[in-house]
Amino acid sequence: MPDRPDWFLGVGFALLGAVLGATVLHQSSMLYFYQAFMPEMVYSACGHGFVRSPVTPPPMVDFLFGRSAVFDCATIGIAPEEPAGIFFRSHLYLAWAVSALWRLTSIRYSNLWPLVSTLVGAYACGCFVLVRLFFARWPAAAGAALLALSPVMLSMVPYFRDFSKAPFFIWAVVFLILTMRAELLRMALLWAALSGAAVGMGLGFRSDVFILLPIGIIGLVVSLGPKRWKAGVATIVVFAASALLAGAPLLGVGKAGASGTLLMQGLSDPFQSYLDLGPVPYSLGARYSDEIVLSSVAADLRPADPGWDAGEGKLGHTVSQAATRSGSYVLGWLPYFAGDVTTQALKSAAWLIVFPELVAPGRVNLDPGVPVRAAPQIARLLNRLYDRLANSWVATICAAGFVAFFWREAAVRPREAFALFLMFGALLTYPVVQFSVRHVFQLEFIWILAVLSFFSVPFEWTRLRGVLPRFLIVAAIALVGLVSLYAGMTMYQDRVLRHQFEALLAEPREPIALVSKPSAGETAVFSLPLPDRYRPLVESAPDSMTPKLGEQGLQWDVRAAGDRILLTFGGENCRQGRVMVSLQYAKREGIWQPLDHSISVDLPQDRLSFSTVLVPAFYRPTQYLSDIQLPDEYSACLVKTERVIGPTKLPILLDAALAPGWQNRPLHRAFGGFSTFGTK
Repeated sequence: MPDRPDWFLGVGFALLGAVLGATVLHQSSMLYFYQAFMPEMVYSACGHGFVRSPVTPPPMVDFLFGRSAVFDCATIGIAPEEPAGIFFRSHLYLAWAVSALWRLTSIRYSNLWPLVSTLVGAYACGCFVLVRLFFARWPAAAGAALLALSPVMLSMVPYFRDFSKAPFFIWAVVFLILTMRAELLRMALLWAALSGAAVGMGLGFRSDVFILLPIGIIGLVVSLGPKRWKAGVATIVVFAASALLAGAPLLGVGKAGASGTLLMQGLSDPFQSYLDLGPVPYSLGARYSDEIVLSSVAADLRPADPGWDAGEGKLGHTVSQAATRSGSYVLGWLPYFAGDVTTQALKSAAWLIVFPELVAPGRVNLDPGVPVRAAPQIARLLNRLYDRLANSWVATICAAGFVAFFWREAAVRPREAFALFLMFGALLTYPVVQFSVRHVFQLEFIWILAVLSFFSVPFEWTRLRGVLPRFLIVAAIALVGLVSLYAGMTMYQDRVLRHQFEALLAEPREPIALVSKPSAGETAVFSLPLPDRYRPLVESAPDSMTPKLGEQGLQWDVRAAGDRILLTFGGENCRQGRVMVSLQYAKREGIWQPLDHSISVDLPQDRLSFSTVLVPAFYRPTQYLSDIQLPDEYSACLVKTERVIGPTKLPILLDAALAPGWQNRPLHRAFGGFSTFGTK
């Protein structure tokens, strides 16, 4: 059991976190937790129960979007009768807590301070307990103080849905480690039940926490071993059962398979740049955009499904098939990018180990998610310290300390060390889905464990040197395994992706007659005709991906079609260089996220050679590809425009600029570096 000073320190950190949380709320005066999708909270706080309306009253819309800080229940008028929607039900515990506080007090964001203080306090206390499991009291207190005062963590508090998972995440890990170490079965079962409950409860705030269910099971299987298999089975059953029981009201909400869209977004260019990966001649999305991703899924699946439109959902209560069917859709083509996924997973882990460098001053605006280290003044107390830590020698200490952490564990608890290696490995690589600080800030404790381990080695050398030879052998095997996996996946991708590109270029095509349009300045503009088969779709009523309709719920109706366009550049009248080709969309009033984007094309030096550019052309009720633009001096370089009419296994989202000789070049992203200024 913890000593009395540990109890005092734990309570002290909880109080510190509570004060910090309340202060951040006071200074920011606003929390963002996708409340616009959960008007049920306001209706319940006003005494109408968890209901929603097809049309949210304008005063409530202003409040939910943060344009006003207070809401008056008298403005509701007639109470709605529709049952609670899907977003509310998938964040049930967060919504219940917010609604209860508003009903007990009044409907204003400042009245949520008890919830904010509780969760930030639980996070700070949990960080101390977690670090204390591996280190002496005062080093643990120092590490926990850095975590409690972290400008990264405190910057996440205003984005409350993202932050709210953190305390459940930390405490679930704490209880899992206590389960592994328990000598008595009843204590192991108790800790396992608490860990599962933390996972299940966390699911009701943010679904990310549920990743700890499979990770925890793996850790328990390895740590308990075959000699304690009966106790191991009982412990795992209790852990899983308590997680499922605590999360039972959330299970079955929506449909499985919607995670494919998240992974597609995570493979887009902004995430690749944030990870500082090497360049490639193709792209799986120029921007971090829901509309691009959902449109691409619908454009690929809808033509083969005559009942697509009839199968779409209802405002607030369901999600479009473009999301729910995206999982199986992505699995159909993701193996062609196995090398990129592997590289991205390993690079995600590397960045998290050198966390201070990830959030270096030159990188804070590169995150595709929310701004990093941008919270109110109190959250910036350690900004100067983090600025100083963002350098290569601290990164070296973090990397060496990460190895030292498992070395220290192997000297005392070898089986637990292996279990933690698997668990931490999974925790560090699962952000491959979408690598953004808002998804990974709760793993900040890993670099603290690494640094403390590094500086602990000289004081524990006598104990550690005895296991050094065996540990080095195991570490070498693990390193060889990771390098082999990386090399194997990249070589596999080079081969299969080259084959897929060759197959696509061999498919039948039909020419597209471009029309040169007069333009001002030094830009050549070529107009693409709208195909007759897409005209009814383009001229139809807007779907859910418009601000006016989409502000009350997740995208429930997505209608899109698409073509794969091939542009050929080169010829006798084309000089060598690099040209930026811009794809412009014709837009109706009230669009959400414009699909315009540009692609860089290397023009061949040999005038008998040609560069081939593959781009998607989307057709939606609100916008469609209408123009191709490039500098006037290169206008003669565009010699052919064609539509691929044969089938291909590659996603329509993909674009590529294939210069002559592309077949002999790598078709995978390189691991890249660790620039503290990011990549362009």
